[in-house]
Amino acid sequence: MLPLHINLSGKKVVIAGGGNVALRRLKTVLPERAEITVISPEALPEIKQLAEKGRIRWIARKIEMEDLLPAFFIIAATNDRDVNLQIAANASETQLVNCVSKAENGSVYMPKIIRKGHIQVSISTSGGSPKHTKRLAEKIDPLIGAELVEEVDRLFEKRRGT
Repeated sequence: MLPLHINLSGKKVVIAGGGNVALRRLKTVLPERAEITVISPEALPEIKQLAEKGRIRWIARKIEMEDLLPAFFIIAATNDRDVNLQIAANASETQLVNCVSKAENGSVYMPKIIRKGHIQVSISTSGGSPKHTKRLAEKIDPLIGAELVEEVDRLFEKRRGT
């Protein structure tokens, strides 16, 4: 797997599912300013609130394969393994897909992300152990101190000429 940081700004993201896993994935992509649509007959209150505030779009029904067509990035996070696998199988080869039921059926894994200013560190065990991914992130996080964040932010602004 090649780790990349992908600019999702303005890109269409479809999340199939409205439960806890879908919400965690949603929280990961939400800061990226993507056009996010969640499709699920039911959704957690936090997902509904984000839709009410206009931060995302929620369609209250089961996912249909046609829903995938405009998506740049698809997250298959329903509570039905077969539906998630069907979503992954129906995506085009040019679409990014994260399949929560069986990660290897998708084209991308979702890493744990540490964000501090303009510093981003992504940690993954390639789907092998979310528990260990979380532990690694907890160990790395304190290494990124405020002084480093301030310096990188200053250098970022300098490189951009602002």
